[in-house]
Amino acid sequence: MPFARTRLALTVTTALTALLGAFAPTAGAAAPPGPVTVAGSHPDHLTAARDAGRIPAATTLTAHLYLGTRDPNGLDAFLTAVTTPTSPRYRHYLTPTQYERRFGVAPGTRTRITQWLTDARLRITEDTPHYLQLTGSEAHFAQALSTTIHRYDTSTGTVQAPADDIRVPASLAQDAKSVDGLSFDLPAAARPLGQVEHHADTDRAECSAYFGERPATALPPAFGRTQTFAPCPYTPPLLRRAYGVTASGATGRGRTIAIVGAYGSPTAEQDANTYATATGDRAFRPGQYRERVDPSDWNITKACAPPTSWAGEQALDVEMAHGYAPDAGVLYVGANSCLDTDLMDAESYVIDHHAADIISNSWAEVIHTSAPHLTPALLDAWNTLFRQAAAEGIGTYFAAGDCGDQSPDATPGGLNCDPNTTQAQADFPSGSPWVTSVGGTTLATTKDGGYSWETSMGDNLSIQTPDSTGWEPLPGLFTFGGGGGPSDFEQPWYQRGTVPRSLAHGHRTTPDISMEGDGAIPVAIGNTLSGRFETVGYGGTSASAPAFAALQADAEQLSGHTLGFANPLLYAMRSTGAFHDIQDPTRPTAVIRDMGPDAGTYRYLLYTLGHDFGLRATKGYDLSSGLGSPAPSYLGRFRRHSG
Repeated sequence: MPFARTRLALTVTTALTALLGAFAPTAGAAAPPGPVTVAGSHPDHLTAARDAGRIPAATTLTAHLYLGTRDPNGLDAFLTAVTTPTSPRYRHYLTPTQYERRFGVAPGTRTRITQWLTDARLRITEDTPHYLQLTGSEAHFAQALSTTIHRYDTSTGTVQAPADDIRVPASLAQDAKSVDGLSFDLPAAARPLGQVEHHADTDRAECSAYFGERPATALPPAFGRTQTFAPCPYTPPLLRRAYGVTASGATGRGRTIAIVGAYGSPTAEQDANTYATATGDRAFRPGQYRERVDPSDWNITKACAPPTSWAGEQALDVEMAHGYAPDAGVLYVGANSCLDTDLMDAESYVIDHHAADIISNSWAEVIHTSAPHLTPALLDAWNTLFRQAAAEGIGTYFAAGDCGDQSPDATPGGLNCDPNTTQAQADFPSGSPWVTSVGGTTLATTKDGGYSWETSMGDNLSIQTPDSTGWEPLPGLFTFGGGGGPSDFEQPWYQRGTVPRSLAHGHRTTPDISMEGDGAIPVAIGNTLSGRFETVGYGGTSASAPAFAALQADAEQLSGHTLGFANPLLYAMRSTGAFHDIQDPTRPTAVIRDMGPDAGTYRYLLYTLGHDFGLRATKGYDLSSGLGSPAPSYLGRFRRHSG
């Protein structure tokens, strides 16, 4: 069963918590602080025993110095006020220019940073609101950071990193957050989230028009009864009806949804139009779909899945966004690779230009791996960017992941699990307190296409026994799920009183909200593969994230207001009946998925539903579905409060 997945080059981020401070003190003034050691800037797993020596001093290196904010405490206070519905400052957002003037690094500070870097003989080759790109020899970087760059022999190959924790001046701790690019390691930084079913053509595979419609009488029973064929892949008209979009009359008109991914598909708009027409929807109007993609700048590296793999993700995201909000503008921004640096560039383009009201992201990475790269400094750089989006009234949405709690025990069976994870954890950036984490559910519809029920998105897989008289093993092996769990960040104010202490342990938890995305009952998308347009089934929280992002565009149209960072509002709505409370089934619930005749021996697969690995869907907030999924009254509340 093919699926979209990538192993990304690990760019180990070295923290640079302070720069400058190297000016002569005035007479009688206290001496400036001396150099400080930045703990964690040398990866712990690269021990002296693996040290293969210093790289040549003349080696040219390029790195990014990420910048912070001049008033982090003031920014957090502003964000709490501007995103909390009961605050008198609610929705009083800033423009990008206002944000830069109020919270960006001060011009004088930038001048001092520039002076420090040029004194160290490092060249600034790019200057943006978020980072300075630095180029220089290894010797220049070593002089500035008080450590040389070495090669290390590991089981995955030869990598490079600072030989020791770097030592830097201490005076600009809040202005310069990290240097990214001096270290290279494996495995991954981010991966697209999703599972594609290449045999979803209903002319060749049996499926049901709705849950339970077609009993698989010719196949072995399971759990003491005849099981039914899984519903046919869901299309946007059905999904809009199930989640109340059709009844609301909303189409997302007047709103723009940005989608950030890696690379770009040359047939994305054509595929989306062909698919929309085939499923009874309208194609994009001229100019309604736009792209920011430059193949000449792509970094095609073995560390990333190839562009063709990301093209399927792009098709899914674009078509789900258009499907749930047919009149919204869609802007696809393709990063030049799947590395953090390039993904940040793509994300920051939307934020710096306020190019969209909403950003949907269907990719993820994990913090705790056997070769960690997401240092606290890089996490802080990401969160600074997400804070800026919130200050500008841009809602940022991330898929919660497809591997349960990312426990190492899930890795052997989970299709989208990171094989290098070292502990149960929430994915990142989904786990950031400044984004909305979107989990996945398994949706069942009624005979007339309405909402029937949902359970957690967790599938255990069984195959037929050799004699075709039963299924083994039962209830199956974990193969696919949603994502969630406690993150590395403190519990934000909006989750207090809603997320039980027994789940949070003082941390921000994910997901916040969930929607259909199950690989056993996938959504349908249109995509050109090997020069031929196909309609295929696709599952994952990469289907859920653009779905909820588009639903938010519908809500913004109905309310007449920008919702911005949505979490405080979502948690304030927890007891209003706006969400379906998702729970695991009380008895085994399964479907048989027909993979089509080309699948041969494994044509028929039994999926037992509601078994997300390490996560349970229970009454109230839970780590599998968050607050639940949007009920029809969710959009109805925005219509009632519009004005």
